[in-house]
This record gives sequence, structure tokens and C-alpha cells, in this order.
Amino acid sequence: MLAGEGPKAIAVMWVMVVLSFIFVPLRLYTRVVVLKAVGLDDYVFNTGWVFLFLYTVFTTIAGRHGFGQPITHLSPDEAVQAVYMEMVGQTFAILGMAIAKLSVGIFLLRIVVKTWHRVTIWISMLSLALVSVMTAIVFWIQRLPSNAIYDPRVPGRTVVRIGPFSVLLGSWCAAVDFYFAILPWIFIWELNMRFKEKMTIAISLSLGFMAGICGIIRTVELGGLSSANYTEDTVPLIIWSAVELAVTLICVGIPTVRPLYRRIVHGSSVKESHEGYKRHDDNGTGSGNRGRPNFAMPMRNFGRAGRQGLTDLLTTTTTTVMAPETENHPIHPSSLDRPRHPDEEALVASIHEENTEYLDRIRVQQEVHVERN
Repeated sequence: MLAGEGPKAIAVMWVMVVLSFIFVPLRLYTRVVVLKAVGLDDYVFNTGWVFLFLYTVFTTIAGRHGFGQPITHLSPDEAVQAVYMEMVGQTFAILGMAIAKLSVGIFLLRIVVKTWHRVTIWISMLSLALVSVMTAIVFWIQRLPSNAIYDPRVPGRTVVRIGPFSVLLGSWCAAVDFYFAILPWIFIWELNMRFKEKMTIAISLSLGFMAGICGIIRTVELGGLSSANYTEDTVPLIIWSAVELAVTLICVGIPTVRPLYRRIVHGSSVKESHEGYKRHDDNGTGSGNRGRPNFAMPMRNFGRAGRQGLTDLLTTTTTTVMAPETENHPIHPSSLDRPRHPDEEALVASIHEENTEYLDRIRVQQEVHVERN
């Protein structure tokens, strides 16, 4: 029966489950209907939410056996069941936090620009996955036999202390959260758009700072794992683990449903507004490259090999600057460039819809003449 701190903890956890679940159908609808593209990060995101749900379910079962109450107020059998169910739930939390952050990393991999961005993201994801799995294993083999961990009536021996691994996981989760939140501020500034629009995109991608703060608080509360009053002293740890996992899911969910928000509020189509921005290339040069203009999608340089082959066939290239009032239907150079990328349309191109002043600016039209032998 729920009593003590149990009802408060379980209530908070179910609120986190519901809040994060809002983005599951919204994200799915955005990717399937609006963008017509479902990626690996969507499946990882949904898996992370399932782990949060299972974490909450097992903690709720533990609450019915005495989680949240002083362990001395419970019968031996109830105390064993409460600790066991809580440990099962914590295992889903340990793995779920890594899965949720993997979703953020995979999402960033699809929109970053430079090679070192990709390398550092991969290092962050793989190292966090390794630490998470290792901590989950140590959690169940810290004493042998394993049932000696949650049943003091069973004799056993300590194999390894879980404390250092828990601190390492908590610290590394917070570090990855902060890095994934800072990284967008690095490559967003390479986009050729107004300051207000840069801030809009960067802030939506850097909400992971909140998850990092939750991770720090959760790490501070790890002392409850070694407490003799396990069922009551681990309540703060349980709550902040759920909050961190939910906040991570919410943070990565917000930018991915932005195209749906734009469609509902402004009734505009992302596909109609993905053009008009340029970014610096990997060498740090912008639109002022010598020789010919460099027209590129804002975040990722797709179809580079194809464009190089076309360049080799060009004999003359002229660039015409046209005022909007004198052009009828100009062909934008990017339409000759490459296929559209879903995440670019979702995060950058949709910003174009917010400020239609771009429609009144001078456009650049590239005329390509191919000489046939």
C-alpha cells in the first residue's frame, strides 16, 4: 500500500511519463505526414520513452510493497519485494537515459556540418552507451549471489562497489547533456540568416541544459544507494532519474515537431520555404568564394560529388542579379543542387516561413551553359 514518500514520487513519475508521451504521437505525425521521412532517431526516441514507462511501472509496483516508507516499518518479505522491484525499475532508468541521449546524438548527426562535430558526437554516444551498460551489469553483480543484494537474509559476498560506477554514469550523462546543448551554438552561427532566427533554432536545440542540471542533482542524490534505509532514502534519486529522462525526451521532441507547429499556426508548407539560406563550407569560406557562387543548403552539403561532376562540364557560368519586382518565376540555384533533407527542412527551412521579408530581398539566379562537343 502506498504510504510515506511513495505517493509523491510515483505521482511525479507518472506526470513525467504523460508529458514526454505528448511528443511521441506528435513527432511520429510530423515525420510521417509533414516531412514524410522517419529516421533512426525516431525509433530510438520511442524506445527511450518505453524505458521511462517501464521504469515508472516497476517503481509503482515497488510502492505497493513499501517503496517510500522506512524499511524498518516493512515486513521482511515486503521489504525484499520493494527493493527488488525498485532495482528492476532503476535498471530501465540506467539504460533509458543513455537511449534518450542517443536519440539526441543521432538527431544532431543528421544536421551538423563539420567532421569534428560528427566525431565528437559519436564518441559521446558510444562512451555513454558503454558506461550505461557497464553500470547496469555491475548493479546486478555487485554482490553474489544477486539475490543477496536485495535480500539481507541471503548470505553473499561483495564483488564490486556500485557507487563509483553510479557517479561515473551520472557525471557522464550530465557532461553529454551539456555538450549536446552547446554544440548547436557552434554550427548554427554558420547559417546565413538573421540573428533572431539563429537564436530561435539554437535555443530550441539547446534545451538539454535542463536535462544536464537534472543529471547533476541526480548524481548528488546517489548516496541513497548505499543506505540501509534503501526504500526511503532512494526516493530523491528515483524522482530525479525520471525527471532527467523525461526532460531529455522533451528537449529532443520540441525541435522535431517544429514543422508541425509552423503548419498549424501559419498554414505554411516546409517544402515551399527550404530555399534562400547559405552556410559556410567546411573550409570556413562563405558565399564570397572566388570563381563561382557557392549555393548550399544551410546545414549539410549534400550531393557534393554530383555537383563536382557538373562543374567539370561547365564552360561558362553567368550570374544575374534580379530585383523581385522584375522577376516572375526565378529558378533558385539550390533547386539544381541536391535533394532536400528532412531535418534541414524541419529546423532551418521552416524558420524562413516566420519572416516573409526574405521574399522581398534580391535573389540570385545562376544561368548555366553547357558546351557539347
